[in-house]
Order: sequence, then C-alpha cells, then structure tokens
Amino acid sequence: MRQHVRYRAPVPLTLVRWLVFPHRSFHTCLSTPVVPQRSFRTGRRPPAEPLEENVISRRLLGSPSRLSSWMLVVALAVPAASPPAWTLRLAIHYLPPATNHSQYDVVLAWPGQAWFLGGTDIGGHGKPKAERIKNGIPRAFLLPAHEHSWITAASAPAPTDIWAVTFLGGYVLHWNGSRWLAAPRGNWQTGTRFTGITAVSPTDVWVFGTRGHRYPGAGTWHFNGTTWTRVTGPGGGIFQASAAAKTDIWGIGNAGGTGNALLRFGGKAWRRVRPAALAGFAFTHVLALSRSNVWVAGRAGGRPRLGHFDGHSWRALRMPGRVAATGMCRDGTGGMWVIANTGTAPSVVRERSARGTWTTAMVSANPADEVLACALVPGPRTWGAGKAAAPQGTAAAAYRTR
Repeated sequence: MRQHVRYRAPVPLTLVRWLVFPHRSFHTCLSTPVVPQRSFRTGRRPPAEPLEENVISRRLLGSPSRLSSWMLVVALAVPAASPPAWTLRLAIHYLPPATNHSQYDVVLAWPGQAWFLGGTDIGGHGKPKAERIKNGIPRAFLLPAHEHSWITAASAPAPTDIWAVTFLGGYVLHWNGSRWLAAPRGNWQTGTRFTGITAVSPTDVWVFGTRGHRYPGAGTWHFNGTTWTRVTGPGGGIFQASAAAKTDIWGIGNAGGTGNALLRFGGKAWRRVRPAALAGFAFTHVLALSRSNVWVAGRAGGRPRLGHFDGHSWRALRMPGRVAATGMCRDGTGGMWVIANTGTAPSVVRERSARGTWTTAMVSANPADEVLACALVPGPRTWGAGKAAAPQGTAAAAYRTR
C-alpha cells in the first residue's frame, strides 16, 4: 500500500516533507525542491511492528478520516534563498499529537550512521524512542517492553556497544549490535531519576542521578558486567560525567549546593577538584575529549562561562549570551559547537573557533526548533538531536550541519 501527500506551493521551496506512515521502521525525509501539485510517494511499506496504542487524526493533511496506530513525520519549509547552517533532516511527531512534546536528547555518531535517542511526551508519561539513520536511511528500533519515560543520556564505547538511561523508571538499556536489551537493574528505587551515563566497556559502566525539583536522584552506580555497586563519598552526587580514558573520568555534580562540584576519577576513587580559575562556577556540562582537552560549561558571576583543562591547568573562558551551555561537541575545524538555547527567536547554535572567536549558526527562525545535543562525524559534518515545531506539541528532530 502506498500513501500520497499532495502539496500546493505558491513559490518553490526547500521542503522536508510531511509524510504519514503506518507504525514504521522506515521513513523518508529528504530536502526536495517542491513542484506545485506534485504527488510524493512514501516508498514501500515497511515490515510490520507492534502498534502504538494511540490514534492520530488525518485532518492535519486535509482528510477527516482517522488512522489507528500511525505516526506523523513532520515537515519544515524553509525559503531556499536563506538556508540555515543546521538543517532539519528528520522529524517525528509521536502520538498523541495534541499533548505530545517529543524530542531527542541524545545523538551518537560514527561514519555512515547516527543514533537519535529520546522519547515521547517529554515531561509527561512518555516512552523511550530510538532511531538510527544509516547510509541516509532512517529506521526505528524496538525497545524492551514496559519501559516508560524517555532516554535522557547515553554513552557508547563502540557502535555495537551503546548504553542509555531513562529519566525516570530506573531503566538502563543496552544495544549489543543487533537489538536493544534491558540491562540488569541495581537496587535503586524505581521512582528516582537518572541524569547521566558513562560507558567505558561492557564491564565498566557508570550511571548517575541527582535530585531534581520533583524527583529524588538514583545516586552514582558502577556496573562491572555482572552487578551494580553504589558509590558513596564525593562521587555519590554526580550529575553527568565524561571519560577521557578508562582511568580518567571527569564529572560535575552536587556538593553542598547545586551543580557546584567538579570531580575526577583516577582509577580507584572519585575526588573533588577545586581549580582556582573556576572558583564560583555552577557547572552545567562536561566534555572530556582527551587527557589534555577537557571542557566544562556553567555560570560564574551571573554570566555563562566555559572552562578548559590542557592536561596541566584550568582556565576560565568568556562566553557570549546570557544562558549557560548545556551541550558541546567538536566542530571538525579545531573549534567547538556550544549549545545554549534561549527559547527565543532565532534558534541558533554557537560556535567557538580554535582561535577563540565566537559566531552563531542558524537553526531556525522558529524558537521551537532547537538542537539539544550534537556529535561530530569526520567530514566534517555534525549531527544534532533535538526538537522541531509541530502543529501541536513538538516533534523529535534530527539536524545536520551543511
């Protein structure tokens, strides 16, 4: 069965198409010049998968009929004369559309493939979702049954060894190269939250969960391939961490306050680090690229700041804007992409060059379109995970730099 979408365009546009699919393992989402009144084919029908439990109305495409267990792949039209630096490549509005704020919080990328992890109904009673784009073809993957909430963090030592945690529910998920499995559970409480995960190998995985406004944190736990052990002491309140090496992991977390601690694991135990250059920092993100290239983001003196460690000492760096960064990744030219969404138009990603010069890269004129995480692929091109505006709620979105 083939479905058709008819679009009438008064002027040529670059369009990421609206498409409706039965619950699918394949969607098409291409930047295509639109010819007025042209009918687009969605392609062959994918293999059947278990159906969504919700219903979406086809009236969004001009038809009053109802479609049971269907998803909406969302479109974004952009004037061809002013293309953004980050382009929308895929957007999926999960059900139900009226209240669903879907988004991807994580992207993991390698040559030829990228994973986008997040979920439906962010902030509500959603479900985790996993999508992979491999050789240009998007595909949804089944996750273990009964999991709820959304994937909030992931870490991958290799493309065949991906670990992820859900924000609530206490679920740890593992991709073994062929399917997603539920990892053994620790003794954390189900109602606690996870905020980060760092996987060094299948027998060396750390998960982190700090207290929020509404939910207690799960704490810090380490998995040796068989059992989970809870970490106490300075490392017990880590929010997020990043590994430069198996025995060199940097973390940020709570110690007598919110987000004010920088910690380091040297192979035996976590210890707090207090660089004088970062005095007064309230940390929001950490990224360890190597033993001599570690970045942190946060606020100090009421302004957003970055910090950099060169293997010997830390130094604080100025950052433009008023919002602290929540994500960073390499830009492929010696600089860094820095994510600090303001919630106002236009939506941008900041870029810091190797020389320290700041510029902004356009995502969209619509503030609802946001890149929330990024990952470099050699090329250089960068994938971004986030959300996109939808007729109701938001769609989980994949972006990529030009």
